[in-house]
Amino acid sequence: MLFVPLVAFGLVLSPAPLAPSSRLATRQQRVGRVVCGWGPDPIWSELKVASIEDADKSGVLKAITVEVPAETAEGFTNGGQYVQLKAPGTDKGAPIAIASAPSAGTTFEFLVKEQPPSDWSPGTGWLTGASAGAAVDVSQVMGPGFLKSDDALEGVSDVICFAVGSGISPLRSTIESGALSKCDSVTLYYGCRTPDLMSYQDKFASWEKLGAKVVPVISKPEGTDWSGETGYVQDVAKAAGVSNPKATAILLCGMKGMSEGVKEFAADAGIPEDRVWANF
Repeated sequence: MLFVPLVAFGLVLSPAPLAPSSRLATRQQRVGRVVCGWGPDPIWSELKVASIEDADKSGVLKAITVEVPAETAEGFTNGGQYVQLKAPGTDKGAPIAIASAPSAGTTFEFLVKEQPPSDWSPGTGWLTGASAGAAVDVSQVMGPGFLKSDDALEGVSDVICFAVGSGISPLRSTIESGALSKCDSVTLYYGCRTPDLMSYQDKFASWEKLGAKVVPVISKPEGTDWSGETGYVQDVAKAAGVSNPKATAILLCGMKGMSEGVKEFAADAGIPEDRVWANF
């Protein structure tokens, strides 16, 4: 699969496989063979939407929760992992990052923006337009997440996180998991076009208590009363500077332009290329 950042789904994917456990295979139903171009074949559980509500002031993004089987929840261990979701009776799943932390147990939350169908995706309108109680098929948990090994943060004192739009969801999961709590410094640069499109503003204070400094960045402040940082997240980070590049890691989830900009920022700052991590 070509490198296509799926920021609408809070996810950036590559085709690296993660084999499902035998326990999942025996307890959940395999419905046909669905080849989506990423990860293993989905093993579907027929579930229901538990809740759906606006996740920003504009109503563009929806916060959706689903109660999943314990066997599915057991596979969720790292922020940045995802599942596939699809409408029952269809054969295409949409990969969507889990926004809640693994500590939330069997309650999975997702941040979803309506997207039209395409050749590679069924879109998300069927889900963003649903109501509580609507049927939804959910796959097993897929992908390794941001921290791909137990010692991923060895030698890392500072972490810089970058997100735009719904790309905030896997970073929310990572911060709330506590996985970054032992780092000396964690800074999140979170970009949106306007303040009304920025989700989770009510969670910023709790993220700060977990040690993550939140720097909201608005790219289209005209006509709003925004008085904070403006422009692009990578440019705001560049202006702030990097104090210890050799001991810094970057976590990012966003559109292609942002990802390329962040990688350029990292190279200019002297941050090792192998410490720039996406959630795939």
